[in-house]
Order: sequence, then C-alpha cells, then structure tokens
Amino acid sequence: MPSYRQDRLDPARPAGLILCGMGGPDGPDDVRPFLRNLFADPRILPVPRLVAPLIARLIARRRAPAVKARYAMIGQGGGSPQLTTTSRQAELLTASAAARGVTWLPAAAMRYWHPFPDETVAGLRARGAAQYLLIPMYPQYADATSGSTLGFVLASLARLHPEASVHVLPDWAVLPGLVASLSAAATSALRVWLEEDADPAECALLFVAHSLPERFIAAGDPYLERTRATVAAVHADLRARMAGHDDWLDRVPGGGEPLLAFQSRVGPIKWLGPDVPAETRRLAGAGCRRLHVQPVSFTCEHIETLHELDIALRADALAGGVIHFSRGAALNLDDTWLASLAAHLLHRAYREEAPAHA
Repeated sequence: MPSYRQDRLDPARPAGLILCGMGGPDGPDDVRPFLRNLFADPRILPVPRLVAPLIARLIARRRAPAVKARYAMIGQGGGSPQLTTTSRQAELLTASAAARGVTWLPAAAMRYWHPFPDETVAGLRARGAAQYLLIPMYPQYADATSGSTLGFVLASLARLHPEASVHVLPDWAVLPGLVASLSAAATSALRVWLEEDADPAECALLFVAHSLPERFIAAGDPYLERTRATVAAVHADLRARMAGHDDWLDRVPGGGEPLLAFQSRVGPIKWLGPDVPAETRRLAGAGCRRLHVQPVSFTCEHIETLHELDIALRADALAGGVIHFSRGAALNLDDTWLASLAAHLLHRAYREEAPAHA
C-alpha cells in the first residue's frame, strides 16, 4: 500500500472532513457521462493515454442503456443514493468530533461525478478549513478505488490549498466498528434460522465483496489480502456472538469457515472469484434453502447492492431453489461504525487517547 500524508492536525483549528468515493449519477441523463468519466480513469482501464478518451466514450455509449435501466429499477429516481448518504455520514462524524471539542467541516468529494474535489476543496476553504482529513469510502485499500480517489483529491488540495496539513486514512479494513456492524447483521440472520430450528445443512452464509481483475492482485495490489482480513475479523466476531451454538454453526456452509465471493465483474478478462452468482448456484445445488449474503465492501447502498444483489442475485437464488434470501445492509448510518470511525480519526490525526471501543 502506498504511504500517504499523516500530518498531525491541530485540534484548535477547523479541519475539512472529506469523505471520498466513486460517486454516481444524479439522474438518468447523468449515466452516460458518469460512465465516460469512469472508463477514462487509467487505473480502471489502463490503455494508451491518446486513445483513452475515445475508448471511454465508446464503452459509455454501449453500456449506458443497460446501466440506465438498472438505475431505474432501484427506486432512487434513476440515480445513485451515494452522495446523500455520504454527506449525512460526514455530518454525523462531525457531530461526534464536536462532542470532543474538535471542529470538522463535513464534505464529500467524488471521483467520477459531482461534487468533484476542486469544488469540494474550494468550498471548504471558503468555509474556513485550515487543514484536512481524507477518508476513502472503501474499507479495503485498492489502487483502482481508494488509490485513484485519494490521488484525485490530493491533487486538488495541492493546487488549491498547498500549505494545509493533510491526514489520510487510506485503509480501515479491520476497524472495530466496521467489524461489529457487519457481524451484527450476519448474526441476526443466523439467529433467526437457529430459533426456527432450521437444518444447518440447508442454510448458508456468504460474504461478498467487489471484484478486481486478477492481474491487479498479481501486480501487488493489497485489496484481496485486506478483504480477507475484513472477512476473517467479521467471521471471528460472529462466532463469538454465536457462542454456545458451535455445533450448529459448524454445519452451516460459511459458518464453520467463511465463504467469500466477488461481484461486479465486467468483460472477458479474469477477475477475482468465485463470482457471486456462480457460488450461489453451487450452494443452491448442494441443498441450500436459506441464504444470507453479507456485503463487506460498501459504506452505503449502491446499484451493486440494490440491483445486483437485491434484484438480480435474489432472482437467481430463488430460481436455483433457495426459499429464504436475505442481504445484510451496507454500513449506511450505522451508529457503531460511525462512532468507531470518529474515535479512530481523532486518535490518529490528533494523537488523542483511543477510547476503549475504538
């Protein structure tokens, strides 16, 4: 993982809190330019710089109708809920800091759609930001996601506020609040099955994460290792919460040892696997009738959760014989996660004493 600026921030000065992510279209007319921006990123589609804009336009034009149709199906007015949720997360983190006497100015900056970092940084500076905290809305570092987004924001800061101190949290794959929130969601599903005296052989727990091309991992990207670290920590926490039911849990596929599958593969190249639909079909074919899928990559609901899992995967699972399908929520506005992240940021950036739950 690359090293990023870890400046110590001054608790007496206001800090711009920038939560940064990929962004998403605000409505149907934004889908095509959003895709064009996405595929023009050399970390997403590594092609020669001279032809990159042309290839990005061609891919966006070809893919836009199908993607627009999927956005129309998720009940968000044809756009993404990401900016609304991310902005609210920043506000809640800011309230936690204020309770500790630290002033943050909440904001969001996106890689492929508005608000872009230049407008975010200019706005924060106008509001009085003297220093900055940057947090990618990807728990597990990957160069194509966190790396690309952080680089975009840091370039804006270098242009628009070069003298400011900056503290970056590039990866928080095993943040205690993240682990506890994801574990609580999966445990809740398993406890329902246990209380209903379900046959553990007919149940399954499947952790899912966004995929990456395998060549990225082969080139040294830490994403797979960081994702496995998240899953291992969540699974261990789940086992602790289910103490006393080890025999039942050991017989649930994914209960004794964690099962991890990957979603959102695109194109003919080789991606991290197994992919979620194939793993779901395998589990259903082996007799699974109750399936809980627990995403570990998303800080808020996206088209990947609301359509790819809730609509497409659910249909595949039911067609394969699964009777009860459930999906754990993304982190969204979860109190445990946000409190843990705020405490961790205060400890890292200001060298505060870490509270017991951080």
